[in-house]
Amino acid sequence: MQEIYGKIMQEVDGKISAIDLNGEHIIDDCKNLLVFLKEKLSELKFYVETHPFVSEAEEIAFFKYRKPALLGRLIYFYEILCIETRRPIDDEMSDEYYLRCQEEQKLFFDRHVSFYQYYRSGVCYLDRHYFLRGRQEEGFHVDVCHLDEDSAFSTGYDRLVARIMAMEMLYAFLTERRRQQRTDDCTSGLVNVKGGFKWTGTLVELVELVYGLQEMGCINDGETAISELTVYFGRLLGLEVKDSHCYNAYSDMKRRKSESRTYFLDKLRERLNLRMQRDDAKEDARR
Repeated sequence: MQEIYGKIMQEVDGKISAIDLNGEHIIDDCKNLLVFLKEKLSELKFYVETHPFVSEAEEIAFFKYRKPALLGRLIYFYEILCIETRRPIDDEMSDEYYLRCQEEQKLFFDRHVSFYQYYRSGVCYLDRHYFLRGRQEEGFHVDVCHLDEDSAFSTGYDRLVARIMAMEMLYAFLTERRRQQRTDDCTSGLVNVKGGFKWTGTLVELVELVYGLQEMGCINDGETAISELTVYFGRLLGLEVKDSHCYNAYSDMKRRKSESRTYFLDKLRERLNLRMQRDDAKEDARR
């Protein structure tokens, strides 16, 4: 079981990692990914049907952890597809729209708070009821059955776990969407200035500058995350920056082998001092 499950999840995570959730093709990407994830869920279902569980412990582990991890990803991308296809055309309304989506998520957690607390606490005294087939009351329903229709391949509660996993990921997605929207609103009036401005230094130099500004508390008293600041400056200056770029650049800075590792800031200080010296010399010559 572990070998086939690991192979399926490796394929799934590889496919997901190629998706840009902030890209222009998010709707098409989600549609294609849903087809792929349904195929993988069917593949997992066929394996379970042809290789019966050897013990109750194995069945519980499957319906408590393994299947929900795959089904949760399926639900997550299905929800993103629904959200993005209904998103208002007017960007000014997007933040309010994403906020309403988050409030709907909170209602879901409120409805299932007891089970959520049980699952997240790590206890297992009710696992035989929740995650063995045939132990649940008739008519148990979670609103994902259209994605996982075979009741013989479910205890009911595995679907609820999957939805919890999906809702947690979705909340993070919506939070990032709202942050991105606010950043876009702040920079839209600047990046569209006639002629525009473009960063012509290196990415590492920009990251070094941003880290310096953050450490000095020059922006929001140093309370804003480095990743947000770097993305903001990148958009402002026509440079695409992702979180991974920011931290990779900082790691490169820390690995520098010299007395001072702040090459750019040192050069900046040196050049600015030279300019002031030249200006002083010009003023002295005019006297």
